Amino acid sequence: MKKWLSISLSVLISSGVLASCSSDNAKDNSASSPSGTASATAQPTAAAQDDMKEKLELNIMTISYEGGGWPANNSMIDYLNKKFNIDLKFQWISQDNYKEKLNVLAASGEFPDSFLLLKEDFLKWRDKGIFLDVKPLLSKYPNLAKNLGGEEQLQFMSPKGKYYSFPYYQIETQTSFGIRKDWLDKLSLKMPTNLDEFYQVSKAFATQDPDGNGKNDTYGFSASLVANKTDFKHVDPIKAAFGLVDNWGLKDGKLISWHTQNKELKDFAAYMNKAYSEGVLDKDFAINKVKDPQDKYEAGKVGIDDVVPNVFYQTLVPNLKKVDPKAETVQLLPPKGPTGLQGTATNAITQRIVINAKIDAKKQDRLLKLFDYLMSDEGNTLSKNGIEGTHYKKNGDSYEKLPAFDQDRPMLISAWYLRRFDLNTQIRLWDDKTMVDNVNQWFKNSEPFKWPNLAAGLESTTDTKNGVTIDQKFMTTLIKVIMGEQPLDAIDAAVEQWKKDGGDQITKEYNDAYLQSK
Repeated sequence: MKKWLSISLSVLISSGVLASCSSDNAKDNSASSPSGTASATAQPTAAAQDDMKEKLELNIMTISYEGGGWPANNSMIDYLNKKFNIDLKFQWISQDNYKEKLNVLAASGEFPDSFLLLKEDFLKWRDKGIFLDVKPLLSKYPNLAKNLGGEEQLQFMSPKGKYYSFPYYQIETQTSFGIRKDWLDKLSLKMPTNLDEFYQVSKAFATQDPDGNGKNDTYGFSASLVANKTDFKHVDPIKAAFGLVDNWGLKDGKLISWHTQNKELKDFAAYMNKAYSEGVLDKDFAINKVKDPQDKYEAGKVGIDDVVPNVFYQTLVPNLKKVDPKAETVQLLPPKGPTGLQGTATNAITQRIVINAKIDAKKQDRLLKLFDYLMSDEGNTLSKNGIEGTHYKKNGDSYEKLPAFDQDRPMLISAWYLRRFDLNTQIRLWDDKTMVDNVNQWFKNSEPFKWPNLAAGLESTTDTKNGVTIDQKFMTTLIKVIMGEQPLDAIDAAVEQWKKDGGDQITKEYNDAYLQSK
C-alpha cells in the first residue's frame, strides 16, 4: 500500500453531508476482481495473538471541516501512537473533495485501513467484499457494543446478521435557526412565528440598516447547496413549512419524493423567488459553499441562520462578538407554514465508519482496540477534551482549558470520526454550566419539530447509480425559477422529467424496500 501522509486541508463548508459534485460513476476495480471478492471472507483469525509488540501503521481517512485536520506531529497522535504502539496517519479530506477522493481510491483498489462513508457510497460498496464484518468480533470489544447505539445502529444498512460498519453519531435535531435579537430590538420588531412574519423580519434586516453602518450590505437570510448540488442547505424549516418532505416522506401509506410535490415546490419557489428578487435572500445562495451562510452570519452580514448550538456558543458567538460586541443571538423556532406545518433539519445516522477487510488480522485487531478504547470512559474523556496536563488541567472540582487545546484541537477525532451516542458529545469538562444548559435547551426546543427522511437507510439501486445526476438536473431548474430565469410552471416539467429519468423507478424501489422493512 502506498505511503499515506497526514494532510491538513482548509475547508469552506460546514456541516452536514459528504459528497462533492464529482461523478458517481467511478468503478471499484478491486471489488469486481477475484481477489477483491475473496477478501469478503477475510477475518482476523489471528487477532487474539496480537500482543501489540509489533508497531503497526494505521491509516484513517475522514472529512475535514473548518480549519483542517491534525498535522502529523499532533500531540494526540503521539499519545495514541505510544499507547497502542502504532504509527497513526490521518488523511483529512475537504468535504468538497471527499467523494472524488473515494472514487479515485476505489479505482486504484487502495482504500485506507478505516474510513468514513455516507449512505450512498456505503451501499454502493457494501456487498463488494471491501468492509470487515465486525459482528463476530464485538465480544472482545465491549465498549463498541455498549456505546454506539446498540444492535439496531450496528445492524443499520447492513445485511441481516452482518455489521459492516460503525455509526457516526449525529444529534437528530442538531441545527436550529438563530436570529439577531439585537437587530430585532433596534428595528422594534417582534420574534417571527410564521412564514409571513419571517419574511417581513428578514426584509427589514435586509433593507433597514440593522447594523447601523449606513450601507445596504446585509441580508435577511442566506442559503447554499449541499456539496453535490442535489438539495438546499440552511433553509430546511422553510421547506418543511410549505409541506415538502425531507427527501422522502409518507403519503397515503406510500413513500413520495419531494421532487414530485408540484404544489409545495411551487409555493416554496415563489417564496424564495420573492426573497431573491427583493434582496432579502443572499444573492450568492446558488454558489455558496455549505459553510458560507454561517461565515456571513459571523461577519454580521446575515440576520438569520441555522446553527449547531455547540458550535454557536463555542465558535459563532465569540467570532460575532469580535465584529459587533453588542450582537445577541437567540433561538428561533421553525416558522409555521400556511397550514401550520413546522419542521427542522433532522439527521439520520447514515454516516458509517468502516474497516478495510483486506488489511491483515493484526491491523484489524489493533484498529478495533483503538476504537474500543475511544468508546471507553477514559477514551471518551480523551477524545473530547484532550490530554490532561497538556490540553486541560484539574483545579479541585473544576477544570481549566489550556492554550494547547485550541492549538492542537484534540477533539477532532471525536467531532469528525468516532464518538459515543451522547447528546453532549461536544461539551467539554471546563464548559460553563449555564452554556451547557443552554445548548441542551436548544436541542430540547427543537425536539418536537423532527422532520425525518423516511427512506434513510433504505436502498434503491437506481438512486445509488443515477440519483445524483437526475437530482442535480432537477435542482438546476428549481434554482433558475428562484432566480427568475424560468417561470414557475417550469417546475411541472422538471417534476415529469425527474420521474422519466429514473424517479419513478427510484420511487418503486424505495417503496419495495420500505414494505420489506416492515
